Amino acid sequence: MKPSIIAAAIALISITGQASAACSGNSLNQTQLGNLLTGNTVCVPAVMVDPMTWQELHVAGGALVDYKRGPGHAVDPSEQVGTWSISGTGNNATVIHNYGTGGSYQYTVYPNGANYSFCSAGPEIVARVKTGGGAC
Repeated sequence: MKPSIIAAAIALISITGQASAACSGNSLNQTQLGNLLTGNTVCVPAVMVDPMTWQELHVAGGALVDYKRGPGHAVDPSEQVGTWSISGTGNNATVIHNYGTGGSYQYTVYPNGANYSFCSAGPEIVARVKTGGGAC
């Protein structure tokens, strides 16, 4: 995620109280991560708000697309913002979002009720994973 998106997500999580200590226990392995993310959109915050802070489609093959207001929107269309990949196996599996000059971010992902916790050295990010592309 871009640093500004991370800051906004962290602020919103803090305000809404959605964050929990879910960054422990059994994380998703490489197969589970691939099944969860490939072709699907990660939504932050996990609840619907307008506009969404983070709507990133994980395209098969590694493209990471920010949905924004949609591919046909005249002012804020969808666009590829980076790439994504899975590194490691078993409990060491992580998802990596690479935004080029915007930086690279690595997350261990844990189930968190109906949502998922994206965990790194920073605060936990609680997200919902929407099947397919499109708006959250």
